[in-house]
Amino acid sequence: MSKDVKQVSKFHPKNILNNLPGNRWLYFTRSILRTDYEKEIGFKLREAHGANKPPQLMSEFIEFFTKKGEIVLDPFAGVGGTLLGASLCSRKAIGIEIDKKWVSIYKKVCKTENLQLHPVYVGDCIEIMEKFRKQWRRKFHLILTDPPYGPNLDKTMCNGKYPNRNRASRYNEFSVYEKDFSNSKSLDEYFQRMDSFFRKAFVVLKDNRYLVLITRNCYKNGEYIMTTARLSEIGKKEGFTLKGEIIWHQNGTRLRPYGYPFVFVPNVIHHNILIFRKEANK
Repeated sequence: MSKDVKQVSKFHPKNILNNLPGNRWLYFTRSILRTDYEKEIGFKLREAHGANKPPQLMSEFIEFFTKKGEIVLDPFAGVGGTLLGASLCSRKAIGIEIDKKWVSIYKKVCKTENLQLHPVYVGDCIEIMEKFRKQWRRKFHLILTDPPYGPNLDKTMCNGKYPNRNRASRYNEFSVYEKDFSNSKSLDEYFQRMDSFFRKAFVVLKDNRYLVLITRNCYKNGEYIMTTARLSEIGKKEGFTLKGEIIWHQNGTRLRPYGYPFVFVPNVIHHNILIFRKEANK
């Protein structure tokens, strides 16, 4: 190993963001992330939520954007991927989730895996973050979240007509709550709700800290929609600075024959992880 590599592997005394040595800092900044996590940490329970995220992935982001003992907020907690990730790396966390059935699963996972149970507030994240603003002096060191990617439209491959596993899909498990972002009546309404989310998140986040948003572009009504571009503009309007994007691909993602054999329809198998910062001078 060269002298330069040894130097970069040391923890820099001026590092105020995290507890990582230089080599792990550098490795994290790749714009492409491919993962192959084991299906563990209560996966059999968590997979009931069709959009659950690996706690190992969330832990990597938490480790980079916080120091030990700092506090993370997930306003769309689901079955607790972020909260479980915080437990894996000795951080504190608070979740908000509109559907109590997902919170129940998160609690079961903590019990079966003997992991710290972090508090989760059940309800609309917009309303609850406003309560945080009014009632708390303390702000969060990181907001790491995975919101719905758009409104819940009819999914033709969820209607039970496709027994073949390459066609069948489970992504029809949405809540009945009106304030669930996935129940927006249109993309415009969805973006309006995301605007409110960015506005509240900006207020409850500490200066010079990060909002990490896991999302993806979508294909709706025969058109590819650059959801990420729109969300980037909304975040900027509400005061955030977009600092970068990481393209995440989870190995083993199933391909489905959309459009075959007539037209090209993409298999959107990657996620766009948008990284925003609340600059102190904003």
